[in-house]
Amino acid sequence: MPLFDIFKKKEVAQKSIVESTSKEIVTSQEAITFSQPTFTLHEDLRGLVWIADGKFKNYDLNAAKTKSEKSFETNGIRFSISMMGQDEPSLIFTKERISAPKDGLIVERPPYFPTYIGLTPEQKWTYLKLLTNPYDTSIDIGFVFILYYGLERHLLEGDFESAFRVILKLRDVHTNKSFQSYSANALVLTSMLYKRADLALEFIESLNKDHELAFSDNLFVVCYFSFDLPLKATDLMRMAKTFEFTNINYIKNQPEIFEECLCSVMEAKIGSLELDIKRYVTKTELRKIRVQDVNIFANTSIIDKVFPVPLVADIFQLKKIVNQLLELAHEKTKETLAIMRKSGQKIENEHISDKRIVVNMFDEAKEKDLLQNMKQYSNKPIQRHFCYIEMQDFYYKYRDLDKKYLDKCIEYCWADINSLDELQQDYVSQEISRVNQLSQFHQPNDVSIEIDSIKKTGFVGNIPAFSRLAIIFEKQKEFEKAINVCNLAISYGYGHESMIERKEKLIEKANKK
Repeated sequence: MPLFDIFKKKEVAQKSIVESTSKEIVTSQEAITFSQPTFTLHEDLRGLVWIADGKFKNYDLNAAKTKSEKSFETNGIRFSISMMGQDEPSLIFTKERISAPKDGLIVERPPYFPTYIGLTPEQKWTYLKLLTNPYDTSIDIGFVFILYYGLERHLLEGDFESAFRVILKLRDVHTNKSFQSYSANALVLTSMLYKRADLALEFIESLNKDHELAFSDNLFVVCYFSFDLPLKATDLMRMAKTFEFTNINYIKNQPEIFEECLCSVMEAKIGSLELDIKRYVTKTELRKIRVQDVNIFANTSIIDKVFPVPLVADIFQLKKIVNQLLELAHEKTKETLAIMRKSGQKIENEHISDKRIVVNMFDEAKEKDLLQNMKQYSNKPIQRHFCYIEMQDFYYKYRDLDKKYLDKCIEYCWADINSLDELQQDYVSQEISRVNQLSQFHQPNDVSIEIDSIKKTGFVGNIPAFSRLAIIFEKQKEFEKAINVCNLAISYGYGHESMIERKEKLIEKANKK
């Protein structure tokens, strides 16, 4: 049973069954088509992969349709999580056909919000290949997300600790920003859910690479606050912008000197090298604290993927003390550098300008690849949406090189926004198709309820074009245009707290103009 060999606990011999045509392997329970050597599940994933049928079945499709909830409270902050509203997207059905890609055939990347059941036979083969080594960075991140969806379920309903540590290892090698953001937020929230300060610290200690810092600073502060953990100098430096300290040139270019100066300032100002958050957060402030919607879970079967997270980092007294410490450290760093120059000491990164580094050469080859992707997915609204995002990011990078690149960025932002209705229709259609594929496993009424939910909710992905346009117009001091973009985002249903707050600030700026 080659397909099932990936779930065995011992290594198995790789017996080739490659033939000119696919060979059907039949057992008393399953019949599958398979045309490659056996796969062996990576030892880190044993017990963490969800199976719908067969000998290794560990997931009850009918029981999973029952909605369940988890709630917890920490230091006056309450969270509630609803689960099991839809089928687990990583669920493997063993009777599904799989096929090795033919020589020279490039396997298409999975769609947004991918599911195992929705993959092509070649994509299923690629996913099973990933399960033999989940740390293989050559495999498209879409396949990694399918695995990650199942691990998220384990964070809430399964082997929490094993899943937690596998996610830490995945974060170390897969640098995709969305993956980093979702996974970090989920690890923080679930460590709070289970009151596991040890695992929260394990996560914090794992943040030793720049790409691992792409997640909510505020949630990081909430985590520290929940476990009575103090903020250190390196934490304050990393989250400087969150605490509205924008003069970060020394933090970027002279981090070691700045950290030393900040430690000195902290000892003098607060009498410690660690900042106790609770000294600056009162119960009264907690009761009236604002919240911000944060994407926590990526798994589509977890209903509450966006959570109203209290903006602890926005509490005035906390922001005030952190800002003061960073400002004092900035001045002390300036004085230290002046003394070093006078004494003739060599200063690392001294040649780096305080101004933003401008890209000097346009990447024509990258543009050609992106335009080719646009052409390839021109009739596939969901994939095209993500091509639009790539185009926006690409041209924005070169905005200082030539105004035409900023204009191109704006053009693709509007193209994305103007195609949202088509995106919604395509997404809903694909999701309904997925539900119908699995309808044999569910009661007709459950299928009908899920389809109604899909139609009501629609596309739940991010639309960065709104915030990108708002930022561009704000910098150009075209506040009315920026406000109109906010209104448009809100009317489309993408007006969470952040967009509403942005609009309010823009109105204030427009009135002062």
